[in-house]
Amino acid sequence: MPFQELLSRPLIYLDGGTGTMLQARGLRPDERTESWTVKRPEELIRIHQSYVDAGADIVNANTFGVNKFRYHDDSVYSLSQLVETAIANAKQSVSRTAGKPNALVSLDLGPSGEFMEPFGDLTYENALDNFRRLASAGEKAGADCISIETMFSCQEAQAALEACRDVCDLPVLLSFSFQENGRLLTGETVADAAKTAERCGAAAVGFNCGFGPAQMKPLLRELLDITTLPVIAKPNAGLPKTVNGTTCYTMEPAEFAAAMKEIVDMGVRLIGGCCGTTPEFIRSLHDLP
Repeated sequence: MPFQELLSRPLIYLDGGTGTMLQARGLRPDERTESWTVKRPEELIRIHQSYVDAGADIVNANTFGVNKFRYHDDSVYSLSQLVETAIANAKQSVSRTAGKPNALVSLDLGPSGEFMEPFGDLTYENALDNFRRLASAGEKAGADCISIETMFSCQEAQAALEACRDVCDLPVLLSFSFQENGRLLTGETVADAAKTAERCGAAAVGFNCGFGPAQMKPLLRELLDITTLPVIAKPNAGLPKTVNGTTCYTMEPAEFAAAMKEIVDMGVRLIGGCCGTTPEFIRSLHDLP
């Protein structure tokens, strides 16, 4: 299905968390999530397939933590190998699914993990090079679109968007992660985030991670008032809690869906979940009245 055809729908369903599901399957604290792309691809295929079966229109490949600062050509797993294999895993999951055989696969790009100048040592050109490599590898591997997620800096988000535009024509979804004070870690506002998305050609803009649905609502309301782009909401399964020394999310799918109903009624058009959410959470979104 072409992305623009999907975007014409009143409501688009995204997927949910990946890391927490891998942890439930035995991912160790000392293992990188992306390593399972190559070491245990069947686990990733099953996770992607479960989200498509739950009704996701777009599934993110397991590339969120892949960047040139962590993976090099001389690494055990190279950047290009991880991107190509992750896209192939997600594509295979879609081909196995009877429910939504036309679901799209997105190259998932997270922040580099480096602070850009003047907050850190990462130059704009170095950030551009990182995201160009990823976007180019994703397009060659067959990604249908790109999801730039959990951005905490407008400057890095701009570099990611510019890099994608430089090397490919894939549509790009942009999602920021805000703090409790209503600003990004580097101090920018919701208005700054919206301007970055619009100026740099994002197909949609919104928020993921950081908050549960209730805490994300005021930010979404502000964003809806100032942007003409379709708006994204991928909150966590509530706020994290520590239970027996382990961080977990205790919101249930039905509770999540009820909160997301209010968000949809506000005008948000792309909905899914982040940390702590599972296919059951995405399936519950299809039961919204």
